[in-house]
Amino acid sequence: MPQINNKNKPRTGAYLNLFKQKYGLTVSKMCALFGISTQAKFNSIVRPAEGNSSEELLDPTVALILRLYETHESLVPLNNELSLEDTYKMFQRVFGKTKVSESTFGQLLGRSAGSGYRWLNGSGNATPQVGIVLERLRHMLASGMEEPEVCYLWLDIVHQEYRARNQVPPLSDIDAVKLLIQKYPLKYKHMAS
Repeated sequence: MPQINNKNKPRTGAYLNLFKQKYGLTVSKMCALFGISTQAKFNSIVRPAEGNSSEELLDPTVALILRLYETHESLVPLNNELSLEDTYKMFQRVFGKTKVSESTFGQLLGRSAGSGYRWLNGSGNATPQVGIVLERLRHMLASGMEEPEVCYLWLDIVHQEYRARNQVPPLSDIDAVKLLIQKYPLKYKHMAS
């Protein structure tokens, strides 16, 4: 197995696989980090039919990106999304443990009630779309928003979409806009009807 810091060797699928293992990344995350179009394409790079990933050279741009990440680890965007567990706990802190069940959690992220249960019990993975939501929620927190603000804003968006579809939204008894205006009056007074 090649050493990840070997500067004199051209980058191959084996190096890409080492990088994946080093950071514990999913194939989906690797595709996003390296601009690889599909998971099947990634797998064909890392495990080609001949089984010679240690010898098959990477696309030159992918190799350059890999070297950039190898030499400047601070550029590897590892923590760009909240975990499902952390998001679940945040919703529970803000709305209450009795209000945010596993099934409600799945619905809050635009999925079925059963999705929340599967995610939190390790028998299911979030879709790329859910990953985008988690990334945006993390971004909102990183930009200085407090957990209640993020959760109220998200719940308002969830309520809007469910109601537009003539469906009963999760946590329908909570008025997210009212809570936003009460907690952050100067920032959200424009939302008052």
